[in-house]
Amino acid sequence: MEFVKTEPGDDPIIVECYLAAPPARVFQAWTIPDEVMKWFGSTPNTLFSATIDLRPGGAWQFLKSSDAEKSAGFAGEYLIVESGARLVFTWSFVTTHADGRREATPPSQVEVTFTVKGGGTDIRLVHSAIHDETTRNNFAGGWSSAFNTMSALFNDSEEVS
Repeated sequence: MEFVKTEPGDDPIIVECYLAAPPARVFQAWTIPDEVMKWFGSTPNTLFSATIDLRPGGAWQFLKSSDAEKSAGFAGEYLIVESGARLVFTWSFVTTHADGRREATPPSQVEVTFTVKGGGTDIRLVHSAIHDETTRNNFAGGWSSAFNTMSALFNDSEEVS
């Protein structure tokens, strides 16, 4: 299923999907670490860890990998939190080395809206201000994979826990 609605390399990246669950439930999938770990990433359950401080100004971090030398993943800050309706947050790829050095891409912005549609939710993600075309292409592919997993969790199963 094709969830990315923009042309490759375009800014912003727009991703849309229908999920067979109410907005409050879909919002939880985005804001509870154990839930995020089920769908975020190139394949299900591949995150090393997820932490979320769900409030404006609160930090979030999704680690893809972590070992004695470094950790790598995504991190940012929540700008807007409207429970069950909308999330807006900054986004950077971050590598933290064992010696404390931290490397991060320039922050971009992600806005996710959750809208009631029948018995489910239309979800729309707009990821903007990504610093280069190669990164936009990589992120579009990543969002497509994540939305594919999320769709399978909500639309292909009898019950989503």
